[in-house]
Amino acid sequence: MRFLALSLSVIAVCALDTLNYGAFTQTATYSIANQLGFFTAYELEVIYQQIPNSTFAYAEILNGGYDLLTGTLDNCVNLRFNSNKTVTVVGQLDQGTDLVLAATPNITSISQLRGKPLIVDSPVSGYAYLLRQVLSSYGLLLENNDYYFQTVGGTNLRYADLVAGKLPNGTTVYATILTYPFTAEGEGLSSAKRPNVLARISDFVNPVSSTALTVSQSSIGNSNKTNIITRFVAAMYAANLYLQDPTKKNCTLKAISRQLNVSSTVAQLEYTAATNNSSGEVGVGGNFTVNLQGALNIIGVRKKFGGFSSLSPDFDFTSALVPGHGKLIDYSIRDAAIKILKRDLLRTTC
Repeated sequence: MRFLALSLSVIAVCALDTLNYGAFTQTATYSIANQLGFFTAYELEVIYQQIPNSTFAYAEILNGGYDLLTGTLDNCVNLRFNSNKTVTVVGQLDQGTDLVLAATPNITSISQLRGKPLIVDSPVSGYAYLLRQVLSSYGLLLENNDYYFQTVGGTNLRYADLVAGKLPNGTTVYATILTYPFTAEGEGLSSAKRPNVLARISDFVNPVSSTALTVSQSSIGNSNKTNIITRFVAAMYAANLYLQDPTKKNCTLKAISRQLNVSSTVAQLEYTAATNNSSGEVGVGGNFTVNLQGALNIIGVRKKFGGFSSLSPDFDFTSALVPGHGKLIDYSIRDAAIKILKRDLLRTTC
């Protein structure tokens, strides 16, 4: 791997600031930033911390265990509006990349899920509500006990259990919701282990505002922490622009392959998913802007299944989504990150 001269000079003269980054998955944008030296160029040492489940993740962002996490926008909506937790979205990374309902090889239709447990991160997470939306289209209702949820944890854990066909305790696994990079990784498995994609979420809810760059609101009032987070977002912004440049496809494929330790064939599938205009990491405006309609869509799905029972029926979600200081969405860090974009990074070669 060849780094920019700028990156090398930074290493030579500066100590790197540490940023603790919590994530469910290693996105294509992160793969580029990490593998091609973008974080180093912004004088950062990014410590990737695998999120085990959403409950743990958002407790960590609020108590300072993570400086920034990437998780679903729905989780932020739920915590802000139902529990008054001060999580803040500084930008949207993707629109539900490769978000699918996947089953073990012996399950070939959604009707076969009747009476079965579905493994989820949390029964009240956004992905669980999206599952309910898909299954309701086939006449399967959670409230009628047509299926039930089994809490397992983050996507990496559920993918491993799905491929194994069972939980660590031996309980049979039937289906779950998968997302990037696991959907494509599954396609690279042998037919005996390859998950069956029963439905694509984008066919039922589209657009979906999915992965959000999330911080604690208190971080925005801390100048040192804000500075570090801004540089991280700037590195990710540069990497996202790099991802969107088709002339950089070869280097992007190599970065994805190295980061995920997958074959070039699977890396190509990951690239295709990440650059999908409808659901990939190429969102509105190309600058991490939250897709308002996508946000309203996930709110609508949660609301449909009673996910806002503590709020008054006339709660104005549209007004609540207007960006601003102290609100759910705050673009101050995103805007500052765009201003310090290092354009030399966009010419990085591999």
